[in-house]
This record gives sequence, structure tokens and C-alpha cells, in this order.
Amino acid sequence: MKKTILSALTFILALSAAAQSYDVTFTGLLDEMTDPASHARWPVHEYVCRQSSSYSRASVDPATAAEDGKFRPESGRDWGKGWFENHDFDNYLREETIDGQTEYVMQEDFGPGAILGFWTAYGGYCDEDGGDYIIYIDGEEKPAVRMQNKALVGGTGLVGYPFSYVAPAKTENLTWLGHNLTLPIPYAKSCKVTFRPYDPSKTAKTHGHYYQIIYRSYKPGTTVESFSENTVKQYAKEIYACGVKLTGDKAVLSDEVRRAGVGILAPGAEKALTIKGEKCITSLSIRLGSADMAEALSRTVLKIRFDGEQTVECPVGNFYGIGPRQLSHCTFYVRTDSDGMMTAYWVMPFAKKAEVSLENRGATDVEIKMFRTTSRPCTWDPERSMHFYAWYNESRELDCSTKFDYNFVTITGKGRYVADGLTIYNYFPDDTGINWWGEGDEKIFVDGETFPSHFGTGSEDYYRYAYCRPQPFSYPGISQPIGDGNKTPGLTCNNRYRLLDDIPFEKSFAFFMEIWHPYYDRMDYAPATFWYAFPGCRFHSTSTQSSSK
Repeated sequence: MKKTILSALTFILALSAAAQSYDVTFTGLLDEMTDPASHARWPVHEYVCRQSSSYSRASVDPATAAEDGKFRPESGRDWGKGWFENHDFDNYLREETIDGQTEYVMQEDFGPGAILGFWTAYGGYCDEDGGDYIIYIDGEEKPAVRMQNKALVGGTGLVGYPFSYVAPAKTENLTWLGHNLTLPIPYAKSCKVTFRPYDPSKTAKTHGHYYQIIYRSYKPGTTVESFSENTVKQYAKEIYACGVKLTGDKAVLSDEVRRAGVGILAPGAEKALTIKGEKCITSLSIRLGSADMAEALSRTVLKIRFDGEQTVECPVGNFYGIGPRQLSHCTFYVRTDSDGMMTAYWVMPFAKKAEVSLENRGATDVEIKMFRTTSRPCTWDPERSMHFYAWYNESRELDCSTKFDYNFVTITGKGRYVADGLTIYNYFPDDTGINWWGEGDEKIFVDGETFPSHFGTGSEDYYRYAYCRPQPFSYPGISQPIGDGNKTPGLTCNNRYRLLDDIPFEKSFAFFMEIWHPYYDRMDYAPATFWYAFPGCRFHSTSTQSSSK
């Protein structure tokens, strides 16, 4: 009788556990990652997005930026000073001794949350011998994940492509790679990520270890399904299906296709198409022709008005992440082909009307070969629905004689930051391999922060590759269609699309990137930024702002 009661109780408890529902589940995060419409709504389960990185801990005071930017060493390599100090490796939250061995704490969060992205690059000892990355979930002593660093991040030890990969895939030195893991790792109560080197006699300063971990912290009370050592096996089919969606061709389902007539767009002229009703744009395709394609891509400007408010103004080449050169790259949100076809899959909702136009601000005729949108009915919810924004900031022959924080964009309002692209032209003629324009770190301030909640380790690290590699690459969330300007004179285009690691803001958002050129020379510098926001959002940018607040 006793055995029967215990068996029944065990069965009931098992049913209860199986029936438990969560606000945030592992598979729910996979679904969100592959839903282009998810960014266009304010999240039901609210969160803030933060980053833990190995940035130099000598960078403490934005008020010193103007003076620190003037620093130049009398001899040797320029490592910067103060706000621009550049020893952005081997810096951790703290050291702990566990089982008699040192572990370096890289990230820690208390409360419900999820790791969304894990980027690392290595040099020196860390490359030669390595160590384990260890992820502790919900305060458990037994790790949910413990694995050799390169096997976990960038390798196939936990999960394969497209959730784990290196960028670029091909390079002249296998050390010079950005290692990436984008599989979500949710937790209900807490998370701690550590690095344990295999050789405990080595000190922290011999690892040559760069890292960035980006994560969400949900509001208290949000219930989250925690990641465990069995999660990948348990949800293998769902992970595979998510990977197919991330890398496969987009099946755009729409009840309406709108085309503007093909033909010549003369200098100063504009061509528009209008979509009426309560709908959302699901794709936007453009194909141009010109005797001067660089000018056509740079000076043909895409403009969009949603419900009477202009929210998009961006040159076509920068909107599609290729700058002034017709190139191929394929990400989850944008695809361009060498034949000139360019398509974006941003979902752009509106309540009454969308007006999409192309304006020729150049000096030569542009042929419009394709100008098409697809759309479908979409309920506009004033409490959650947001308009799509795109903004462009260009500085020709930017003065790099001092280091400063270049303002990509400053936004006042409520929304979600989702992507950016950076196009540069590196003028300096040196081709010996040290002509690297992008040593500067990103600094992102959310809702009036006095110190950035996102402080990076280098421009190429922000775009998820490493060591200024010039090789082209394309992945669902990042791309470098061209890297000719990395360490030699030429053009570079970098893009980052935030599949899960978007940054919500309630009041304000400000994105800065350090300008850091080894020869203190000039360059063309042009970021494009993308976000969703509620109507009435205001924004601006300036290239010379050194105050980062």
C-alpha cells in the first residue's frame, strides 16, 4: 500500500513538473531569434540588456576624454590613457579558488536572465594551452556547462553552426579569429561564467584573453526555464529547425506586392510608392543601375514615412550594408547579390500608411531596375507596436589626430536598438600591416547611464571578428562584405544584426565608438543605425562629441 502511494505521488510530481509553464523558455528564445517581427513589438516580458567584457579597467571617467584623447607615447606602441586606455584583455570581475584551482569570473548576474552572445579572441598562453569555460546556473555547484574554451565558443563541443562559428572562417593565421557562440543560455535565478586555465601556474596576465558576454536581465518575478547539461540534447530538433530558419531562404508570405515603375531617376528626382491600411512591410527590394555605381549606392537615399512621420533616411548602399560598392553578403535580415539585387527583411508595421521613396541626391542619372515591397495585414497595438527607424551619419576625411568618441546615434524615446553597419575608407598609404583604423571600443549608454553598460574591446570585436582580418564573411548576425581597408588603404564594411541581443531603452539610448587610428590620420567614417521605437522618437548624431553621456 505504501509503495503504491509513493508511486502515485511520484507520478503526480512528474506530471506537475511536466505541466510547469514558464514566461521564458529555451525554445521560446529560439522562436524569437528567428521571428523578424519580434523586434517590432515592445517585449511582453521586459528586460535590460547588458555586456560583461575584458575592457581596460583603467577607463573609468568619461569626463577625462578630451584630455586623454591627446595622449601620445614618446616611443613604442600607443596603448592610450585613461578613458581610451587599451589593455582590453585579461581583465575579469574577480578571481575565485574552487577545488584548489583559480577561476577567473567573466560574467555574473543575479535574477532571471539569459546569455545571448559569447565572443572571445585569444593570444599567447590562452591560444597555446587554453582552459575551460565553466557556466554555473542558479547557484548550483555542478556546472551546467564545462568545456575547453575553443570547443565551447566557436567550436562544435556544445553546438555547431550557425550557433557556434569563427569569423572569418578563412585567415592566414588560425589565432586571428573571432570565436562566437549565439545559442541562448537562460537561467531562473543566477548565472556565473568563469575561465579556468589548464596550467594553474600561469597568471591572469599571460592569457592574452579577450572576451565579451552579452546577456538579458529580466524583471524580478519573470519565470525562466533554466539551461542544463541536457538542454542541447533535449531540444536537438528545435535547435536544428532554428538553424535552418537562420540560414535558409526567406519565404515571404504576403497578400500584397507593391512596385514602383522602373526607369531613370534624374538628379534631384524622387520616386515613391504608398501602402495603405493597417499592415506591415515584410520585405523591401531595390536594384539600381548606373555608369557610376559608387555614386548611385552612396547618393540614392531611401526614405520612409510611417503614419505621417519620417523615420528612415539612409543611402541605399548603407541601408543594405555594402556602402558604395556592389557586393554579396547574406545575413538573416539583409541579403545582397553580385547582380545588384538588394533585399531587406525587416518587418515594419504601421497603423494607416507607409510611404517609401528613393531620392537621387547625386549628379548622375540612376536607373531603377527594381523597387518593390511586400506587405501583409498586421494589427497595430498602441501599447506594443513600434515603427522602424534607420539613420545615417557620414564624416568625410574625419580628423583622427586625437582619440575621441564618435556618436553613431543618440535617441530620445522608447524602443529597441537592433542593428548597425559601419563603412570606412582608410586613406593612409602604409601597407606594412599596422595600418589598423579600428582599435576603438564601443560605449553604449542606456536610459541616462553615467557609465556605459556596454563597453567593448575593439571595433572589430564589436563586429564579432578579430585582429583586423580583411577576409570577407557572412553569418546570420554579422557580415564583412569587404575588408580591404583593414591594415591597408581601402574600403571596409562591417555589419551587426542583433538577433536576440537587441537593447531595449525606456527613455534614451546613446551609441559611441572610439576613433583610434595608429597614424592619427584621416579617414571616411559612416555608421548606419537601425532601431524600433514608439511614435514621436527623436534622434541625432554628431562626429565630434567627446562627452559620452
